[in-house]
Amino acid sequence: MSALYNVTTPTRMQTDLIPHLTHPTTHLYVRQTTGSGKTFAIACSLLSIAIQEHHMLTQKLQCTSAKAHEIQALNTLVVVPNRELALQIVRWAHEMLEHAYPQMSRAKVIQCVVGGKEYESVQKGVLKRHGMPAILVGTPKTLMNLMASSDTGAPLVTVLPPEMLRRLSLGDYESAAEYAKRLHSVHVLSKQSMKTMPAGGLRGLRRLVIDEIDQVLCIPGKNATEREKKLRKDKPKPGQLLIDQVLLDTCKLSRLNAVVHQAGLLGWQKREVKEVAQQKPRIRRWIKDRDPLLGPPAPVAQPVETVEPNRDLMRLRELADLVGRQSLQITALSATANSAVRQWMQKRGWMSSRPLVIDNEDTRVTMPSHVEHYCLVVEDQNVVRNFRAKDEASEQLANEPKDEPGSNASGAKEADADVWAEDQMSAMELMAEVAANTFEALDPRGSVIIFTRSDASTTQFAHVLERYGILAHDIMVYFDATLQSRVDEAVGSHGHKDRRVFIATEEAARGIDVTDTSLVMILDIPKNVASYTHMAGRTGRFNRAGAVVSVVPVGEMGWSESKMRGIFSQLDIRPTKAPFVES
Repeated sequence: MSALYNVTTPTRMQTDLIPHLTHPTTHLYVRQTTGSGKTFAIACSLLSIAIQEHHMLTQKLQCTSAKAHEIQALNTLVVVPNRELALQIVRWAHEMLEHAYPQMSRAKVIQCVVGGKEYESVQKGVLKRHGMPAILVGTPKTLMNLMASSDTGAPLVTVLPPEMLRRLSLGDYESAAEYAKRLHSVHVLSKQSMKTMPAGGLRGLRRLVIDEIDQVLCIPGKNATEREKKLRKDKPKPGQLLIDQVLLDTCKLSRLNAVVHQAGLLGWQKREVKEVAQQKPRIRRWIKDRDPLLGPPAPVAQPVETVEPNRDLMRLRELADLVGRQSLQITALSATANSAVRQWMQKRGWMSSRPLVIDNEDTRVTMPSHVEHYCLVVEDQNVVRNFRAKDEASEQLANEPKDEPGSNASGAKEADADVWAEDQMSAMELMAEVAANTFEALDPRGSVIIFTRSDASTTQFAHVLERYGILAHDIMVYFDATLQSRVDEAVGSHGHKDRRVFIATEEAARGIDVTDTSLVMILDIPKNVASYTHMAGRTGRFNRAGAVVSVVPVGEMGWSESKMRGIFSQLDIRPTKAPFVES
């Protein structure tokens, strides 16, 4: 790690998380701040497990390398919301494998499947040549397409249930008691040590990781309208459909959850047979039973109605938490996940009622204190000023002349179009000029990420930036090793060898880690607090210093500035006045 990434000590979150991944005992739900190393810890742990199991199969169980890879095929599925994050995880894994195990086939260990014509044909070719890897990383829609039947009649990606759940499906049990009895016996087998476990016990999907869980699910927030909730219910997101298919259909967790629920309704619980003293009528007079010398009479055993449940049913409450070496561990993580997401997963039957929660000490979503936040407001083509706090805005409004009666000053939020909505090209020119002035004032080193609005063309904006002296590349270039050398050559010839600039859309902000990002520019109004958190969280990672510069239009009646004020308030951020802006 130190040779590749200059990492010598894990973060506190990584110290808490990694042991539960390498030695699974329960499901995991992780909510930590951006830059704490969640995804990197996942990548390192999964790679370590895959290599350890491969060595165990080949050395201790005398399997050939090909047989070991066959047994390990798709025992880990990692679902991510965007292709940038998928490519990043695989890039980390390839770098670590190349450094530590250069002789091992990387395609047998980990592959990724993402959308895009330039990737899909290559990915399908790798799957056909090398077969299913131990770890498969992908976006929901692409994974669903590959799990559907292909032109050959068979899906390219096939998910098998873990050995423990496969054994459960061997018998069609008539009652919940018989099913629970079988479940308990299989659970005992699932906790066998690596030394006594048969090779077949490592087959099937045994780890499901859902990174950026809130983005994968897109559950309506507490302030969502009934129409939005109904639309979301009627049209589930690809992430929900994919995980439903894997967990409830393939791994039959729906049946397991139904058994646990049925058992709860039947009232199966442990009851101990106790001797019950004969109850005396309550009377207010001295009786012999209360004599301090003679004492109370000996208790008389009364016949009570007892239930003698099978011992295998004693642990019925724990059956939803079946996690062992042969069973399925589910890990969900995000910096902005909340209890509502976890409760939704539990009601859906994806996660047990008692997962291990690794959470922030502060229940709110927060930003690192070592990052400077600036906010610039574009009033028109010629005026760019600093963001005004609430008291400053009130004072400014009081000093402004009142609108004449009949003037169109009503705040139609729908008409609150940004300055670049009418003419996107002139807007790009304006944003490029602001970016150039910001670069000149802050002189950022290392990497810079510029986030644009979702409907903007990153290629077109890169050409506009180049006219202002900024050489920028699409963020996808960073995750493509074949293009890295070209970027370095272009940056060197451009005269800024110590600065690399990347352009990305808001959706690409989730989870990506671009080395040494010292500056993030957000050239639009973030959709919500979570969106700002993830975009701003690309800098200041692992306690490094960083800066975030947001550039927003003033909007009709200052609505855009008011929205930024609300975002900063929820994140407890006090934007710094940019010294390179006059007002």
